[in-house]
Amino acid sequence: MILSAMLMAISFTAFSQTNVPAAVKTAFGKKFPTAKKADWSIEGKAQWEAEFELNEKDMSANFDVQGNWKETETDLEKDEVPSTVMNVLNAQYPGYKVKDAAFTETPKFSAYEIVIKRGESKKEITIDKTGKILNTENGDEEKD
Repeated sequence: MILSAMLMAISFTAFSQTNVPAAVKTAFGKKFPTAKKADWSIEGKAQWEAEFELNEKDMSANFDVQGNWKETETDLEKDEVPSTVMNVLNAQYPGYKVKDAAFTETPKFSAYEIVIKRGESKKEITIDKTGKILNTENGDEEKD
């Protein structure tokens, strides 16, 4: 059962890699002309996601099937989070430590998505570059 699920996942990934719509590949190439290689997958029902490296940063970008750019997420190191953002996080969530950070851009929006943790308490905070908290999600501790 597990083996067949793994084979289906591998087949789906291989299928996804080779069947990316031309409009999506073209749009990706225009938006990220210096990206060398992208690993493609289907995200949700109507978007293609490319995972790639650009300027030594791990990134992902989403496009709809017509090739319209929807979102880019750039992984950040903890020390790359601006001090404005860190100051607000430290004031609002004392004792929490940054576990993961990314900068997200859409056609209408850009913000930092920061995962913080204190003990078993974990939260994902969305915060703009001015330090305004836009959203807070509580998260259960993931088991490895």
